[in-house]
Amino acid sequence: MAPVTRFAAFKYKPGTTNEQKRASLDGLIKLYEDNAHMVDVGPRGGANNSTEGFDKGFDVVFTVVFKSKAHRDEFVPDPAHLAYKESIMSIVEDVIVYDYEEGVFGY
Repeated sequence: MAPVTRFAAFKYKPGTTNEQKRASLDGLIKLYEDNAHMVDVGPRGGANNSTEGFDKGFDVVFTVVFKSKAHRDEFVPDPAHLAYKESIMSIVEDVIVYDYEEGVFGY
């Protein structure tokens, strides 16, 4: 089975404190640590430092490489994942989640 890479980005709501942002990222790291059996790499990420101006206001991005689609599909409905998502929605204005298999374009 081919690995699946997840790209995700968060845009925090105005007024979100650095402490809240750090807590959301610490929770993300713990979530993936607790599910390490599903993941080959990650989470890896950071804050934008591009000078091109195409960040669309997103504050932080990360990638994770799941071992397979089956592992990603096991992770998505996991109660800990659902609880994490719910825990950050009060401070997150927008989210992008994009999963792909390397080199598979579908056309």
